[in-house]
Amino acid sequence: MLYALLALMAPLWSRSRDRMAAEREATDTSVSRILVLVATVLFVVLSILIVDLYRDELRALGLAGGAERIDAIFMSP
Repeated sequence: MLYALLALMAPLWSRSRDRMAAEREATDTSVSRILVLVATVLFVVLSILIVDLYRDELRALGLAGGAERIDAIFMSP
């Protein structure tokens, strides 16, 4: 999921001179920065909602942490 998020955000910070010149020539294929931002925010919000919806199943599989207490022996004095 992190790689998909990075792939969505990559056009926002990777700007080179050749790429900007190519974008000026091909105006039909350019993507609005706000569209990429909105898509990324929606992706994150939906991911959080899905994890929240299936929290009990993820806990049963051991993929989501619970409220387990840490032994006092592992804590600093």
